Amino acid sequence: MRAVTVPERRRLPLVDRETLDRLQDHLDHPTAVRSFVLEFVQAWDERYLRLSTDIEQRNSVSALDAILSIKTTSTMVGAVRLAQLASGVEDLIRVDEFSAAAELLPRLNSCALETTEELLLGGEAASDEETPG
Repeated sequence: MRAVTVPERRRLPLVDRETLDRLQDHLDHPTAVRSFVLEFVQAWDERYLRLSTDIEQRNSVSALDAILSIKTTSTMVGAVRLAQLASGVEDLIRVDEFSAAAELLPRLNSCALETTEELLLGGEAASDEETPG
């Protein structure tokens, strides 16, 4: 079987602020958005550990569940680059290319760490803007 690879695409931003703005408009409560983002950030290590364990054990059902959780929540917080990488990992899991998926895990983790940092810094910047000077 031919190995499936994730194609290189134009570099997406780590975070799409418009997505966060739409989420805030939908929830109509800035604290709810900040809480959701914070929960996303705090859950990363656990999500990543689960995914890497499932891939290592070649458990396609659990690995798919884990990567879909990552992809969905990434999309919801506007983490477009992370969602794109997660989609590539998902494609590999779906065709049982666990070795190729495992090779992408460090890149996925690195992107997630950069993304969570930007989300946290973006949240601080937004909080600063709301504070009267």
